[in-house]
Amino acid sequence: MTIRTTKRVETLLSNKTINSEKNDYRSYGRTFPNSGLPPPLFGQQYKFGKAEAVKLTKAIVANYDPAAQKRVLREIHARSSTDRLAKGTVALTRDAATELNKLARQLGVNVLFTSGQPRPIHPVG
Repeated sequence: MTIRTTKRVETLLSNKTINSEKNDYRSYGRTFPNSGLPPPLFGQQYKFGKAEAVKLTKAIVANYDPAAQKRVLREIHARSSTDRLAKGTVALTRDAATELNKLARQLGVNVLFTSGQPRPIHPVG
């Protein structure tokens, strides 16, 4: 049984040894008082700085074969794209984008990581 690329990327992004959650953005909805239910999560965005991007690139190279590395890198690029139609769940600093671009050149993947992704829009405003 093969693991899907999406699951691999989710595992990498949510890994607490790679990603420091203090910079991440989450927007929660409201719950009814005394309902005991957790608030619904409307939007989430992982934010990666240079140190986190270095850990991410090392984890990609160490844990996956070259074909899987390329697929994982392409999906991270799709998630960090500033295009309106992209998922937008990964925000990169300028230094993090540089580190991921180094890995893309090393693997021969034709993607260009950029920084400055906006936060996701909260449905309430």
